[in-house]
Amino acid sequence: MCIIIRMQKICFILCLFFLIFLTSPAMADSLSVRHSAGGQAGALVVGDNYWYQTIGEQLFVLKKNGGNRVSQIALAKPAGGICTDLLLDGDTLYALLGGDEVVELSVSSPKSPTIVSRTCAEELGIRPRQFAMMSGSPVVFGGGGAVRLADGSSLVTCDCEVTGISNTLEQGVVYAMDRKMFSAQTNTFLGSATELHALNANANAPIGTLVFIRALQGTTEVGLMSNEVKEIGSLAKAVIDGEYSDVLVRGSRVYVVTDAGISVLGISPKEIRLLREFPISGVRSIGIVASNYFALCGDFGYGLYRIDNDSGGVGQTLFRVVEANGPMQAGMFDARGVQVATTAGGMYYTFDKGLAEMNAVYGEAPLQTSAIVLGAEAVIEENGSVTMRTSDGDMQLVLPSPALTVVAVSGDFWFGAQNGMYVVGQRTDDPQLIGIQLAGPIVQLIPLFDGAVGFVSGAGVVGVVESN
Repeated sequence: MCIIIRMQKICFILCLFFLIFLTSPAMADSLSVRHSAGGQAGALVVGDNYWYQTIGEQLFVLKKNGGNRVSQIALAKPAGGICTDLLLDGDTLYALLGGDEVVELSVSSPKSPTIVSRTCAEELGIRPRQFAMMSGSPVVFGGGGAVRLADGSSLVTCDCEVTGISNTLEQGVVYAMDRKMFSAQTNTFLGSATELHALNANANAPIGTLVFIRALQGTTEVGLMSNEVKEIGSLAKAVIDGEYSDVLVRGSRVYVVTDAGISVLGISPKEIRLLREFPISGVRSIGIVASNYFALCGDFGYGLYRIDNDSGGVGQTLFRVVEANGPMQAGMFDARGVQVATTAGGMYYTFDKGLAEMNAVYGEAPLQTSAIVLGAEAVIEENGSVTMRTSDGDMQLVLPSPALTVVAVSGDFWFGAQNGMYVVGQRTDDPQLIGIQLAGPIVQLIPLFDGAVGFVSGAGVVGVVESN
């Protein structure tokens, strides 16, 4: 009888050991998002009859008149990215996912976009940050240069981040980086600018005139350059309040979005003049839906903005707003969920359920940059690199993206990074085990009782990730 009981105990211990072994995150094949909520209204573009709007990884098709939702399509897996820019070129729509991927969609049926292709940063050879139209051809540019999307040809190659690009009559392709302008052909320094926009032929200015944007300390300078890429004169410059986030050039009008509001400037051959200002904060992107209406998106979500009084109502009014989240910060948490602070106020995320507004937020949680498991410690340095400390000494761990925060779960390290989450064990042969791309930066990780991990993203997304 004693032998039988002893054998039963041994079998139980063995079964328990194998159960723990098989369910350990270190032995998992992948990570997946079990639940997510939220997302920022990151970008918009307005076509002939429809308005394309993103929230998180979702692309919504809205009626141009009124903003009613017609359809939607996921550009990535849940919480897998945030769309930061859109470019419409005839029957093709380009979407930029978090500086990691360009998604090409067909809008030959404008209300039913379909995904045609995806091009990752490695294939482009740059870290894509922004779109532009250059001589009628769509271009993407960012860290490392600029690429023509039609054929993937490189237009600019450099070590820094390109912030603007344009074709000129006298200098050919000109690009901006670090608030300086250079010739793409000769790398000759040409002047100072942060962004460059070529005027259309119907603008009230000589052919080849450029609009330049220059980011200053807390202000934004807007001006005109000749086709020789030289500033036209003192009357062809204006300084507006705030740091800019979007610029839209339409005919002889320049619409500049800053953190202080929206500025409308008018162009004449030798002058640029500030015409109107609209003190609305939190705007990220702008489109024109009618002569008296803007389409806007930002920290508040997206909506329509009536410029002046008309039969529809009072001017300078944002209406038909669909709410979305602004950037999120790490917050205090308990077993049920986490409090997060956004630009619009406090919210509470109940794990695996959803977000709800809060009247108050009880402080921001400190960023956890070190964690300990048995026999090892992971420390995140200021530059996002990771040092693993063991009794055998220190080892530098290279993640695909700079790390921001770390927690210990079941003997492994879970890292929140700029572009997702990574689970790292202590195997010396291949310490990096599994990862998942998320809309980042991931600013907080919260271990849950069932072995999953809750996360808070600076991109306005919260959720739960589990190992499979």
